[in-house]
Amino acid sequence: MINNRIQTFRLFVLCIALLSAAMVSMPAAAKTVRYVSDELKIPLRSGASNQHRIIKFLTSGTAVTVLETSDDDKFTQVELSNGKTGWVQTDDLMNIPSGRARLVAANNKLAKYKQENSNLKKNIAELKAEIRQLKNEKSALLNERTNLSNSLDDLKITAANPLALSKKNKQLKKELEKVRAHESMLEKDNQQLRSNVAQEWFIIGGGVAIGSLILGLIITRINWRRKRNSWGDSF
Repeated sequence: MINNRIQTFRLFVLCIALLSAAMVSMPAAAKTVRYVSDELKIPLRSGASNQHRIIKFLTSGTAVTVLETSDDDKFTQVELSNGKTGWVQTDDLMNIPSGRARLVAANNKLAKYKQENSNLKKNIAELKAEIRQLKNEKSALLNERTNLSNSLDDLKITAANPLALSKKNKQLKKELEKVRAHESMLEKDNQQLRSNVAQEWFIIGGGVAIGSLILGLIITRINWRRKRNSWGDSF
């Protein structure tokens, strides 16, 4: 009994292994997945039935204006953008654009948003540059304000002590007058010194001239006496 069960179990395992091998060996083409195309054309008919003449084919995404529907609601009369009218099956119409048209619109919006994003980044960069410039100008204005505040404080201090300022001004004027008087005195002393030097040189020159004259007379007299003596000896 146990042996029969073991053999049955072995046979079951062998069958499972064979089945798995057969499934693995199946061609990959059997698993190919395909998708339904979004390209669709519907007929525009001259009347509300499939027996009426086809006027033209409308592609997926074509916008139409609804005029009326048939009694059984299976057909709808529509008007195209060029004014032409006709009937289409109601089931072929939907309230929103096709997926292809929505994808195009979404891509257009995405491109628009990207352009706006690029423009915003550019504007942000320009605003940052303006902010840096404004900060520099603010710093310069703060420095100028500090300097003006210091100057204003000095003016306030000066204006608060007009008597001290007037007194100091008078004192400076007196000192200036003293300096000018001293300068005038020095100029007079200089002129007097020049005059004295000139007089001294005149006296020295006169003395030299007189001494030279006297010396010349003395030398002349000595020579005269020598000549006379030489004459006396000759007689």
